[in-house]
Amino acid sequence: MKKKIDLAAPLRHLVGIAFFIVIAVTCIQVICRYVFNNSLVWSEELVRFIVVWMCLVGSSVSNYDDDHMVINIIVERFNRPVQFVMYTVRQLMILVFCVVCSYESLPLLKAAGGASSGALPISNSVWRLAGTVGLLVMAVMTLLRWVDDLGRFRRGEFCLKDADTEIAEEVEDAAGDAASGR
Repeated sequence: MKKKIDLAAPLRHLVGIAFFIVIAVTCIQVICRYVFNNSLVWSEELVRFIVVWMCLVGSSVSNYDDDHMVINIIVERFNRPVQFVMYTVRQLMILVFCVVCSYESLPLLKAAGGASSGALPISNSVWRLAGTVGLLVMAVMTLLRWVDDLGRFRRGEFCLKDADTEIAEEVEDAAGDAASGR
């Protein structure tokens, strides 16, 4: 069996590194403030900046994993071809939304100009760039996920399932394995 390539792995690592930096800077700030009685002026702003980027880029990983909240109770009742058509329409709507919002955010980048933030020499446009880049990456991850699911559909492996349905099936499988002594 061929191992599936995780196209979102670089983004997962990037978000993990960003999260580590947030924790480290926050801990250093606490130590400086309460142990050395000398606060770091830039730490809060840096953490806020990283969290904004981390959330917007990290949401593209959720798009790739198809982990955003979705209710499939009605769609599950249809056969696989209809499920895939409805899934394709949903993915297309997400793609269009991301591209349109990303394009419409460009005037905000221009309006932010070259003024920098308070404590760090980071341009305000870099703050707003997180939304533009995050939405574009979400669009790319949505498209990559759909291409992967198209392949699964052609192989007969595609089926939409609600998270509750998946959990119930895993519990049933585990109970069946326990009953049969596996």
